[in-house]
Amino acid sequence: MKLSLPLTLLLALAVVCENCATKQESLKTGGLSKLNTGTHMAQIESLDRDLKSPGIPEEKRDQILVRKGKLLLELGQYSESIQTLSQVNQAKAQPSTLSEWNLVMGKAYIGKNEYSKAIQYLNQSEKLDKNHNPVERKKLVVQSLVAEREYYPALATLTKTYTKGNQKKDEFYYETAAKTYLKMGFEYKNTSFYQKSLQVSNLGLEEFPENETLRSIQKECLEVLQPEGKL
Repeated sequence: MKLSLPLTLLLALAVVCENCATKQESLKTGGLSKLNTGTHMAQIESLDRDLKSPGIPEEKRDQILVRKGKLLLELGQYSESIQTLSQVNQAKAQPSTLSEWNLVMGKAYIGKNEYSKAIQYLNQSEKLDKNHNPVERKKLVVQSLVAEREYYPALATLTKTYTKGNQKKDEFYYETAAKTYLKMGFEYKNTSFYQKSLQVSNLGLEEFPENETLRSIQKECLEVLQPEGKL
């Protein structure tokens, strides 16, 4: 059923998305909370000195470049991270190094809001090494698909990630699923998606009763569904 949405709901939806974006930013940088910029810069300077060492083996050079790229990523210097990583000799790099390389590249492109490129690198990372941070990698793919408004693939990937590996459903799962259904309800003006979003939010709150994002999504769904007589 299609419906029109009040201005208050539009504003609230923006708040919900902002809350989720904050947690997604943590995913980009590997969950680094309190960043010590000085320490990171000192490490980068040390790596730069290592890169200038004569006769450095190519494999070690690639590993140093990946490490530097990760530090730049954590500093939010996404273009600089990509530029550094582009110096890696992909033709001769070890598969494990390349898997990490693709993962960091994917994160950097997420930082630049270039999600379609990010997905390509993240998928390539998985092909090279399926055991390297598989859950984190899939979460980043899901995040990117949602940002690209590829809602059905995002939900399918999310479900597969948690069912295939017997992964316990965490706050990311419930928040992402609820938010995605909420976005679908808003974009498609269809109450069935709000009902699904509410259902997921309720299940999530049973596990994580203090979760503010789920509580907010629950509230917005109720504001849509109750006036429509869908509860």
